[in-house]
Amino acid sequence: MVLGYVTAVLPVLHQDRHLVVIDKPPGLPVIPGRDQGDSIVTQTGFLVVHRLDEGTSGVLVMARTTAGQRMLSAAFESRQVKKGYLAVGTGDLADQGECCLPLGEWQRGRVAIGRGRDALTRWTVRARAEGRILVEAHPVTGRTHQVRAHLSASGCALIGDEAYGGLPAPRVALHAWWIELPWPGRGDCLRIESPPPPSFTSLFPGAVP
Repeated sequence: MVLGYVTAVLPVLHQDRHLVVIDKPPGLPVIPGRDQGDSIVTQTGFLVVHRLDEGTSGVLVMARTTAGQRMLSAAFESRQVKKGYLAVGTGDLADQGECCLPLGEWQRGRVAIGRGRDALTRWTVRARAEGRILVEAHPVTGRTHQVRAHLSASGCALIGDEAYGGLPAPRVALHAWWIELPWPGRGDCLRIESPPPPSFTSLFPGAVP
């Protein structure tokens, strides 16, 4: 793999021997779809550790070596990894809360809500303006579409997320803002942040934390 190419096309937030943290743009899938089109994996050759939805932007951790993939996968599976997302939606949402509805498998563009595997998301409302809500969400588990499905089920469908009742927009208003994970040589943890891009902040002016 040629890291210089990756840096030019996909901004790198952090890298070392075993891992690389990419600032993922919206609209680019992490792995190829059924049409085997472009993806972060096909562009870079890096190893998948976790995923972000195609429409989501922000912090994406990938492995550069199989040893790194094993270490990172173990941290995710044991829930030692903490994540913070920014989201913009509409509706009625309490200032703070959590949703623990189970989530099913992905089918036809969305997941089943209320049956399937256990899932937990906590949130805090950061701002409200002109009928829109800026939310900071913390998924404790890591299920497909978890933040999108849980916020929608709690009364706040995300802008651009029509699969869960959101208003149409050029992109889904979900940004992976920061991640913390245990990592050798970095003290207690490695924390990486990604500022929300203009395509996100345009959906809630003043959304930059």
